[in-house]
Amino acid sequence: MKKTYPYIFSIIILVILLALSLYLGFSGYFFSVAMYDSASDLTLGETVEVEITPNEASVLSFTLDGSYLPGEKLPQVVQIRASDEDKNMRVRVKAEIFAKENLTPIDFVANENFVKATDGYFYLVDDLASGNKVTFCSYIVLPKDSELQSKEKYILSIVVENVDASLENIWGEYEIA
Repeated sequence: MKKTYPYIFSIIILVILLALSLYLGFSGYFFSVAMYDSASDLTLGETVEVEITPNEASVLSFTLDGSYLPGEKLPQVVQIRASDEDKNMRVRVKAEIFAKENLTPIDFVANENFVKATDGYFYLVDDLASGNKVTFCSYIVLPKDSELQSKEKYILSIVVENVDASLENIWGEYEIA
């Protein structure tokens, strides 16, 4: 009889640990802790640097309240840095405000190295060399026809897309707006 007590005790402890791990896993505890510990909470107005790797898109998202007026310039410096992979990249950037009903494209006070095309994207005039950094914008400009509600929260997403400059240009030629 005395020999079975350690086994029973071990089985009870293992069952308790299994139940606890299932509960925590299903309750989302691990995901919420990881979210709170991450440095992904971006604040509008702070300088942000996006590191890009060849042939990938990167997204920045900010929470934006609706208290800003149409046509208002919001200070936001966005810098784009190419990874050190010995590849030059073609870069384009686009941003939109996500609301419940629709998407609202926004404009930037972009650096002279970027031009706005008719498709709504801002294209980097030259290729971005490996390891180099370029400032994309200093300000975000809300559209004059935007109808933001002051009590609502919106998501401002900035998408930075790039392709390897040595590959065929899949975006084609752009037409300057």
